[in-house]
Amino acid sequence: MSNHIPNDADEESPLIRDEILNPHSKSDSAHRDSTPEHVLPIALLASLAMASTAATSYYAYATLLCRDPAHCRGDEKSRYAGTVAVAVSAANVFGILALGHLQKLSVSNQKLGLLLWMGTRSMSAVMLLLGVFFKSIFIALSGRIFEGLASDNLLHYVLNAIYSQTNDDRRTSTLIGSSMALYLAGISISPFVAGLFQNFTISFFIALGLFVFAIVYLQIFIPSRSGSTSRKPTSTEEAFSAAVPRNQDRDEPWRNLMRTISSPLISFRQHPKDLTFGLSLLAYNLVQSYMFSALLVHTSLQFNFTGRENGILISLAHSVAAVYLALALYILPSVLRAWRSRSSNDARSSSKRTAVQKDALLATLSQIIQVLSLIGLGFASTAKQIYALTAFLALSLPASSFIKGAFVATCEGEEKTRGLAALAAMETVGSVLGPLVIGGWQSYSVAGPTVFFIAAGIAAFSMVLFCLGVVGKGTFR
Repeated sequence: MSNHIPNDADEESPLIRDEILNPHSKSDSAHRDSTPEHVLPIALLASLAMASTAATSYYAYATLLCRDPAHCRGDEKSRYAGTVAVAVSAANVFGILALGHLQKLSVSNQKLGLLLWMGTRSMSAVMLLLGVFFKSIFIALSGRIFEGLASDNLLHYVLNAIYSQTNDDRRTSTLIGSSMALYLAGISISPFVAGLFQNFTISFFIALGLFVFAIVYLQIFIPSRSGSTSRKPTSTEEAFSAAVPRNQDRDEPWRNLMRTISSPLISFRQHPKDLTFGLSLLAYNLVQSYMFSALLVHTSLQFNFTGRENGILISLAHSVAAVYLALALYILPSVLRAWRSRSSNDARSSSKRTAVQKDALLATLSQIIQVLSLIGLGFASTAKQIYALTAFLALSLPASSFIKGAFVATCEGEEKTRGLAALAAMETVGSVLGPLVIGGWQSYSVAGPTVFFIAAGIAAFSMVLFCLGVVGKGTFR
């Protein structure tokens, strides 16, 4: 799972406002302040529905691939780990192909975008249920395709586009922060509740019921309203358009696809030194995007965890991450503001630099925690150790947001938007490579613990790249 989490709740964090990817001008002010708050429950309902099957789906795969799902044999373990890796990879690839087109639809009609997301994502639970009923692993795995077409990233994009309709930047930041808090709450609660039932297929019905309830809520409380459909191309798009030859009209779809996928990377061509941040985020997301999937495969095969135990594991991880975020994003900035107000007169001029240094330090700390916890998981021999180390690993979940905050806060003007797009592209590449590298090794090693040592090495490499990028930016000069 990948996590796009805002870096602060106030004016100190420019990432909150700049990660809103809606490029449209703020027109139609009469409609701006009508219903953004009404969309907040969607973040909770969607996360509750998605997380209901997050743990039980892995146990469902085990029931279809192993003769005894609680005690998979050697060849069954290898096939199980490889199957999960292929499924996650397919989901990420479909996500890349669908993202640009679904984003355009979400901008032109935001309610329709949310309805389409709900309908598509709910099909993943339908396919899981059908796969278990017909005892077909191929039907069950096809649900991953729908997860890719309706990814978490796209949900956050649509929600943030709606929140950005407000004319008050502080209100927009509050809405985004509240939305992320509700999202984390749903992910924390739902797997635990779903795991309480003896029959794991009940979790699939819970997910479907929540999706239906969310769709009904949208129809009742969210009015249909189309967004602006015209905008000027950004300088990045213009630069890419100039680089792509316009030969024939039939090449237009191909050019649009290439522009969608490749244009964000132009920022690195213009600022080569920033590539260290991009590569650091790629390596980090390569590990983090698949690590919890690898962990659930490991616990299912080596510790005979069922959907209940895996549900508790996921709930524990996201609960710890939510508390850590509250400390890092709200309490710590409040303490820093209070400290600066009692310090020198030039505190205001140094506030931005202090915020950048805070993000850099928190990013480094999160990456150190990631490396140490992965090494510990490789040596873990009891279920208690798995739970404790998973809670420790959860402290590394916000690292990507801290990396972005440290990078973007040093940019000016349009460079912020281009920089965020470039970092998002590198994150996406990391998500695609994660199942291939981490999942492939886990399948090769028959779901052994060495996968955690490989992941720790990649995470350490990410930390080194980030430190080089911070030095290059002169953050601590």
